[in-house]
Amino acid sequence: MVRDSIQAALVEAVRGLGVDGELPDLELGRAKVPAHGDYASSAGMKLARVLRRRPDEIAGELSSKVVAPDGAFTAEAAGGYVNFRLTDDWLRRLLAEVHPGYGARDIGHGERLQVEFGSINPTGPLHIGHGRGVTLGDSIARLLVFTGHSVHREYYVNSDNTQTRRFGASVYARLHGNEPPEGGYLGDYVKEVAEMARRDLPGIDREPEEVAEPRLRRYAMEKVIEQIRASVARLGVRYDDWFWEDSIWQSGLGKQAIDRLRESGHLRERDGALWFGEPDDEGEEEQRVVIRANGQPTYFASDLGYLLSRFEKRGFERVIEVWAADHHGYVPRMKAAAAALGLDPEKLVIIIHQLVNLREGRMSKRAGRFVTLDELVDRVGSDAVRYFYLLRSPDTTIEFDLELAVTQSNENPVYYAQYAHARLANVESAARERHASLPANADVSLLTQPWELDVARQLAFWPEVVEDSTRLLEPHRIPYYVHDLATAVHRFYHAGNAQSEHRVVVDDVALTRARLELCRAARHTLKTALDLMGVSAPERM
Repeated sequence: MVRDSIQAALVEAVRGLGVDGELPDLELGRAKVPAHGDYASSAGMKLARVLRRRPDEIAGELSSKVVAPDGAFTAEAAGGYVNFRLTDDWLRRLLAEVHPGYGARDIGHGERLQVEFGSINPTGPLHIGHGRGVTLGDSIARLLVFTGHSVHREYYVNSDNTQTRRFGASVYARLHGNEPPEGGYLGDYVKEVAEMARRDLPGIDREPEEVAEPRLRRYAMEKVIEQIRASVARLGVRYDDWFWEDSIWQSGLGKQAIDRLRESGHLRERDGALWFGEPDDEGEEEQRVVIRANGQPTYFASDLGYLLSRFEKRGFERVIEVWAADHHGYVPRMKAAAAALGLDPEKLVIIIHQLVNLREGRMSKRAGRFVTLDELVDRVGSDAVRYFYLLRSPDTTIEFDLELAVTQSNENPVYYAQYAHARLANVESAARERHASLPANADVSLLTQPWELDVARQLAFWPEVVEDSTRLLEPHRIPYYVHDLATAVHRFYHAGNAQSEHRVVVDDVALTRARLELCRAARHTLKTALDLMGVSAPERM
């Protein structure tokens, strides 16, 4: 990765100035202004206090001392900054290194980790807000697999809580032609499930409620999970396991977690209930109840056992959970619980995503008025859904623009990216039609135009995008990169439309072959990036 080479060369130059010991952050990053170069470091300003010299003098001396391996870059000073520019020759040589899977690095070294995402209550269809968490979690998992991690994708089925009991009661009411109880679920799908239960569970409508409701609840949840499984499959999402909450108590892990916390002094009884807290903490937050006064475990109690299941019983080295914004306040509690159980809370990584806004519909499964994920996929397609969900950082709200998502123009980022890939595939077909044979090897020295080298420059940036996206668990960096690469590809293509001698396929077979080599490298990289997003890379549009 060229950024690492620049960093190493910069550090070596700093040592050459007599700076020993721990170095300050030299803030090497992509240059904000392309005219200044490809990378920049504020090393001059960072070292001014250490060396007691002017920043511009330090930067000037550093730029003269930097040695670039293989002539990959040049360095020059600008004020207190050292700017680095990738050389044309190195960019040309890079093309031979680009192949399917280019950019993958063994960052994980086989680290066993779990990504748990999309785990909504099994009480109704996925709505468009849920789709964001599903897409985000899946893309994180794809990135982690790509970078050498052993990834287990899991859906946690909340099967024993107040909402699922209300769901069961709602199905029971509909089975008998009644309205659901207060706080129940009103959607038409509840009626549909009730009629399916009447068919699949003969005699269920004649059983008393205390007998029928638990059976109906389990049946209804399984039907909803079937629907969720089908919905996420439309987005190319799969899970390795659908982990049911009640298995925590059946396996004894829930009791084991409670016993451990009781022994460590993290549980206390009050008003007939069992509460979690630090031994010296006298807070009284309701959500910290572990066992209610009626003996019913809370969500939190099950989560305690789930922590033991993942970290101890199944041995995951790290757990990554993707939650919606309404669970934000639960994060400190889960971290505290992990620590109280003797687990490393830093190994529990929780990513919060914000809401999705759409002018049509509301998102309430109980009231039955919401826009389902399936409806959104029907309207705009799975590629647009995934791309738009990943186009923003998880901490920002998404305004999903339905009209833009189906527009076939450059304003639509999905169309813009996929059209770039289709263009790259198309020129390869055009070359085969025009030239009976082409040289086996490309003379990349013929690539001299700035728009050609700009495509190669974008390819040089890809490995660091992969690394940063993985280490920070931020897959939204990938569509940003895809847009930059697609822009360079379209500019390269349009140069040929403006002047025929700049087309990829020309009479000169050597020049055609060189430009095809650039197209091949760009196509492989663009497809890899789209694959990590779960978006298709069409060859014709």
